[in-house]
Amino acid sequence: MKNTKYIILFAILVLSTAGCKKFLNVTPIEAQSGNNFWKTRQDVEGFTNGIYSRLRAKVAGTPQFFSDDDRAFFPALEIRGNGVQVVNLDNDGANNFNALIGSDMKYIVNSSGRYNSMMKNIMNWKEWYDVIAASNIMYFEVDKVPSTSLPDADRRRYKAEAVFLRNLSYMFICKLFGDAIYYTDAYHSSPDARTPQVTVMNKCIADMTAAKNDLPTYYNDASSNGFRPTRASAVALLMHLNMWAAAWDTGVKTKYYEAVKALAAELDTYSNYKILPINAANTMKIFKGRSSESLFGILQEFNYGEGFSLPAGFSYYFSHFPYRGNVTKTSSSMTYRSDYISKLYLPGSSDARLTTWFENYDAGSGSFQFKKFANTYTTGSGTAISVTSDDSAIIFRLPDCYLLTAEALAELGDDSGARDFANRVTVAANAPLLTKSGQDLKDDIYRERCRELIGEGQFFFDLVRTKRVIDSDFTKSPMSVANLNAGAWTWPLTISAADRSANPNLIGNNFWN
Repeated sequence: MKNTKYIILFAILVLSTAGCKKFLNVTPIEAQSGNNFWKTRQDVEGFTNGIYSRLRAKVAGTPQFFSDDDRAFFPALEIRGNGVQVVNLDNDGANNFNALIGSDMKYIVNSSGRYNSMMKNIMNWKEWYDVIAASNIMYFEVDKVPSTSLPDADRRRYKAEAVFLRNLSYMFICKLFGDAIYYTDAYHSSPDARTPQVTVMNKCIADMTAAKNDLPTYYNDASSNGFRPTRASAVALLMHLNMWAAAWDTGVKTKYYEAVKALAAELDTYSNYKILPINAANTMKIFKGRSSESLFGILQEFNYGEGFSLPAGFSYYFSHFPYRGNVTKTSSSMTYRSDYISKLYLPGSSDARLTTWFENYDAGSGSFQFKKFANTYTTGSGTAISVTSDDSAIIFRLPDCYLLTAEALAELGDDSGARDFANRVTVAANAPLLTKSGQDLKDDIYRERCRELIGEGQFFFDLVRTKRVIDSDFTKSPMSVANLNAGAWTWPLTISAADRSANPNLIGNNFWN
């Protein structure tokens, strides 16, 4: 690939810290590239592509099966605490996913194996900080590029892109681990303690808000839309940051809900985005990326050599031939529990998602077929043909934002406005309108998020954020209030002996560590 040299430089710059005793330190770029870098737009673009490579590696890995690069990031976020069950996996897979369904993270910490290693990768935040460190470096160094090579508007855009990527990383760190080590300076080296997550969220909100308008509303290069941040991407991120902060701020939460309301009004001014009616063709467009719903994602495209590891896709577990595997793959490895899924999508409902995204949706067996992620590529021929997912990882899309807005408006007591935003989603799905008020409306909006975003990696975050994780009506593995407050919702944080030595202020998540 033409950007290989920049990705290699990025890897040397950000990742090779062997022998360095400073926590989250990175080697100055001058030590790797002399004074010949940060001279052209190509330098900046190449370095930026390196950051995206690290983001992809963290959540999606590479196509080699059961290698150190395997990932199960988004499936794990969806499976934890959910109404799903294992049908047919080996002992390593079955035991680890059953532990995840029950939120028994101690079992995962104390076990080993191929699937177990993918769970433990989620427990390591280093790769998120690789993205943050590189984003901070880009924000700092891009000012060195001569204006003859990089016009000021483009310079501001690249800096805003760096801000987006670091705040996206902080969002995931806080949603996974709670408190974070927060910094925005380039070449950071001080051994800092963790900052409370509400403080981190508010810093991220201020940071992203200040940079948002330096992003484009839309890219002239169509290939960038959906996979490089726009103002609408920043709006989506800000909505998530505000709603996560509201979940944990013990003070007045109104400011966060009002912020989401204002962001929704801004999003409505961007005419390039619209929600698509649910059908098979539109579903494929949505999860390939670059659709009018797509706000930000990570590209997978077999034809361009941009592949994910096999276990990184939800369909790897919840689909079978002809959507996944070879002709002998006649049973899905996992399924939704019949009692859960039949309450989520009522039998006989007109909901287009039910007929488009599922076969045998309430079977509770391997005949269950999940068809939401239907973009595939095939290898081999005849009886040796094998089908693999080719869907992109869509992190933010329009219905997600509409439903977050509905939540915020319901919390503000604006039930009419909440129904209006939520029903933008139900109308597109040809599903029954939400008509209730008060707490019943809030519960219906939550369930609508479960219906619309099923399989996309939002489930456990939503369960925790709304505190429904303590309610057996919403999860098969409810937590006690005491355990929730003690951090049972977090993932264990892997801290190596070298990390502890480099940063004595670093502590794990006490509930698990």
